[in-house]
Amino acid sequence: MKPADQHPDESLRLAALLRYEVLDTEHEQHFDELTELASLICGTPISLISLVDKDRQWFKSKVGLEADETPRDIAFCSHAILQSDVFEVPNAKLDDRFHDNPLVTGNPDIRFYAGAPLVTSDGMPIGTLCVIDQQPQALNEMQKRAMQIIANQVVNQLELRLHNKRLTQLNNESEKLFSLIAHDLRSPFNGILGLTQLLSDENNQFSAREVADFSRQILSSSTQVYQLLDELLQWAQQRLSDDKIDPGIHQLVFLIKDAVQTVDAAKQAKQQTINLELDNPGIQAMCDAVATKTVIRNLLSNAVKFSPVESTITVSVDAKDEQVVISVADQGRGIDECVRQGLFSQNVTSQLGSKGEKGIGLGLRLSAELVRRQGGNIWVAKSDASGTTFSFSLPSA
Repeated sequence: MKPADQHPDESLRLAALLRYEVLDTEHEQHFDELTELASLICGTPISLISLVDKDRQWFKSKVGLEADETPRDIAFCSHAILQSDVFEVPNAKLDDRFHDNPLVTGNPDIRFYAGAPLVTSDGMPIGTLCVIDQQPQALNEMQKRAMQIIANQVVNQLELRLHNKRLTQLNNESEKLFSLIAHDLRSPFNGILGLTQLLSDENNQFSAREVADFSRQILSSSTQVYQLLDELLQWAQQRLSDDKIDPGIHQLVFLIKDAVQTVDAAKQAKQQTINLELDNPGIQAMCDAVATKTVIRNLLSNAVKFSPVESTITVSVDAKDEQVVISVADQGRGIDECVRQGLFSQNVTSQLGSKGEKGIGLGLRLSAELVRRQGGNIWVAKSDASGTTFSFSLPSA
């Protein structure tokens, strides 16, 4: 038996497969109908939609077979994904690559195999539409063409399935999001409007101290509005655009300083200090500049929000192995364990800041998506009564 070689772009191929979020899902009628059609056209008792994972092939749909998956190293489909056309084995017993394969010497007693690669729009073969018989045979040109057409339709169905799933998710998130916005934006706007109306009334005589107090309240309310809108715009951009991550070599000190400027007004309103700790100011990362600044800005906004007045926020960067780790440490009250569990994977109810600041609860989830799309990870490095430290990694340059 000769196992198939790995695909030359195996990591990209696996990433393309995982993007469809289809592994280990239930059978679906539209896939089963395509599998049945392939079996009827080719006159075979077995047909499969096989997805080739890292160590296995898993069957999204199957006709004439009980198994749900088999090891990848014995899979005929592992050979088929390396071909551009239909891969055909007329008689496995006479083929040096397969004659002693367990799938040939035992159940399901494969003699004939033909597989058409399932190729994504970016050229990655993620599996096959295949037909199997216990008798040797060969497909004619019409049957081969039919296999290719059905394989294309399988990929189209995978795309449509993913699109529908994300539209449903988007709709559910939108309903929740806009109900939060409708509620949370009214309060600070009402505060701004009320205070500015008082200040604009010529009949009111306010002392300099009162005017300064009103101004601070207006600044605080305006900052809340800005943070709410900023989360909304980030969410909309990530969900509705097709922008791709554009990695390049960037000096992190400049990205961090740009992000610090965006929270300057909020920081000043709470008389906070942001310290930058860089043992090596020239440290670089392979990253997307815009995405990375967005992550740092989100972490800094949270640090400002949850840290008390006149506290210190620290941003540090360390080189570790082939990665750089950026950390943002605040002096807030810490994060409850029950909240911490879902910080990066789901929308969480935003907690009030140390001065009652509000948020939508999307910032950390968006940050996690941006970090992972760049090949990094994000985590809570520390959280207790003395403060919280968020860290994320990026590939080193």
